[in-house]
Amino acid sequence: MSRRIFRIVIAIAIVLWIVLFITKESLSKSLLISFATLNFLVFSFGIHGLIAHSIRPPNTKGELITFPLLMWVLWAIMFLLFVFLIIPVYCPDFLMDM
Repeated sequence: MSRRIFRIVIAIAIVLWIVLFITKESLSKSLLISFATLNFLVFSFGIHGLIAHSIRPPNTKGELITFPLLMWVLWAIMFLLFVFLIIPVYCPDFLMDM
């Protein structure tokens, strides 16, 4: 049941990204960045929740640290892709006019 919820959250985030991409001309730059950031957070919540419910729990304390490290690395990669690939699509000069 929880995997289904996280898949629905991911689907909603993707649909919101498409809607935001279509309506980006009618919104201000600060509003676009705010909505895109919130959408990124919802998407990363869905991805992390889906992965967290797909991985088996660690058997030993030595394996306990690998899960948070992997999740942090995944989030860092997703954040870099968001900042350098997705936001420039919505706002090509987003760092220049702020």
